Amino acid sequence: MSEHHGSTLLGQVLVSGGLITPEELEQALSQQHWSGEPLGQILVAMGALAPNQLDRALQEQARLRGEAAAGRPLVLVVEDDLEAGAVEAEILEEAGYQVRIAHNEAEAMAAMMEPEPARPKVIVLDLGLPQRGGVEFLTVLRKNGGTQGVPVVILSGHLEMEDELQERGLEVSDFLTKPARARHLVEAVARALRQSSACAASPVPQASGAAARAR
Repeated sequence: MSEHHGSTLLGQVLVSGGLITPEELEQALSQQHWSGEPLGQILVAMGALAPNQLDRALQEQARLRGEAAAGRPLVLVVEDDLEAGAVEAEILEEAGYQVRIAHNEAEAMAAMMEPEPARPKVIVLDLGLPQRGGVEFLTVLRKNGGTQGVPVVILSGHLEMEDELQERGLEVSDFLTKPARARHLVEAVARALRQSSACAASPVPQASGAAARAR
């Protein structure tokens, strides 16, 4: 179990909270060993855990890491699907990031209005929020002087939305189609952080990742 420090901490939270049994944890860890899937996703697929329970457990996991988490970049996952949001958060947690989940544009904007250093450094945004909430949130984000430079990684089931964002002049760091592989999500967030650091260090405007990619 020492091979999966993040997973075992999450497992401890779940077992100590009475959400799963030790036997279910062992079964899930065994499956994770050969599948490589996030522990929470496995437990949800097993029927041992509800998506909203995983969401709360991930928040508790982040809290328990305390001071050790202070130096890790905070990523905001904006996703209205509870299961998808919990899985994305778990992937990023295991990659070493702090994660906060927002289930709608109002929660997301509230998170982005937090003072530094509590404000997220990167946003992973599902464009499929109800009533085109994902596009509207991104529009407001880019018009606000305090948040317009925050890098955004888009998740969408509709590839044509990338063209719409470009037509609207809404810059993003990356555009991933759903379902995105865990490795691709982690790499996209890492690129977004590097781009953000480069922009902060240089007065020269940087092209967005999505716009700069050859089509």
